Formats: sequence, structure tokens, C-alpha cells
Amino acid sequence: MSEIQFSDNHSDLSTDNGFQFEFYCEHCREGWRSEFDRYATGTAENLLGAAEGVFGGIFGTARNALGHVRGAGWSKARDKAFREAVEQAKQHFHRCPRCANHYCNNCWNEDEGTCIVCVPRLDPELAAINREATLARARETAYTRASVSSADLQQRVVSCPHCSAPAGRGKFCPECGKPLSLTRSCESCSAEVPSSAKFCPECGAQA
Repeated sequence: MSEIQFSDNHSDLSTDNGFQFEFYCEHCREGWRSEFDRYATGTAENLLGAAEGVFGGIFGTARNALGHVRGAGWSKARDKAFREAVEQAKQHFHRCPRCANHYCNNCWNEDEGTCIVCVPRLDPELAAINREATLARARETAYTRASVSSADLQQRVVSCPHCSAPAGRGKFCPECGKPLSLTRSCESCSAEVPSSAKFCPECGAQA
């Protein structure tokens, strides 16, 4: 018995008057439709049915006879039309040797002779990996910047707390020479005192 191809990725659009089939790529679902193949017996039966409505009698008898013939004749003609449609569909789809499914040109890896599901194309995969790596580096940089410690912020004083001159990263102001630290130690009790304070908040001594 011969193998039946496209058995699970087609739609049967056939009617009493003829046969038509639509085939699909098993990845992106893009389709190709065969031309409508008219069934002569079905057309004749419809014509006799119309004549029966007008004249009756012999036309009705002839239509019944055609209906009995159509049962086996239609199925046989449909199978023949389907085989022909499959042969035409082979020109529009590739069958993957690894998974045995059918794919359109867009989903076919020409270099490897397989579908892109089994073996993805190299260039798009490398591009996707590079994009992910770039995003990962950007996320890491953003996270690092968002996690700056308070000690680091103290080292990045924008202006001198004494004269308001631009200070940069130095320990002393380049304009007035005073220390740029936001805090200092009390000479009396060694407590930490804000640079802008005039008296120690711990012992009250003049800073």
C-alpha cells in the first residue's frame, strides 16, 4: 500500500460539484490551495434537479439514477483528484527527512536540507544570541548603577559644602581647600558631625 502524504495538514474543500484541497505548512500554517476540479456527474445531477422542478417525471427518474452512481463514482473521483493535488503540493512544500513533516520555503533550512524546527538557520540564531547578550549586559549595567552605595555617593560630591565650587572626586575642595566629606569627627567626643553643623549633636561642643 502506498504512503499517504499530507494526511494531517490539509483541508478538503470538495463539494458535490467538484474537488478542491488546501495544504498547510506544519510550522507557520501558510497554505496553498489546488484549483477547483469540476465533477461532471455532480453538475449533471444539479441540472436534472432544476429540470425536475419545472417538468418533473422523467427528469426526476434520471436524477435518482445519477444519485446512485455518484456514491461510488464521486468517492473514486475525489481520491483521484486528491492524489493529483498532492503531486502539485509537493512543488510548494519540503518534507523534512528528520521529522517527516511538510514545510514551506520560509520554514526550510536550505543549507542543511531540513526544516528550521529541527535545525534552525545559523545566522538568525547567532543574531538572536547576540541580542540576548547585549540585553543582559545592559541589564547588568543598569542594576549596578541602581545599587550605588552611600559611601560611593559620598565620594561623588558634586559641589563643595563650604563654598559650593565644583568638587569632583577629590578629598579637598580645589577652590577653598576645605575637606569635601559630608561628615567630620567632633574634637571633643569623636562623634560624627555633619560638615555644615556648628555644634556637635552629641556633646554640644563647638564644631
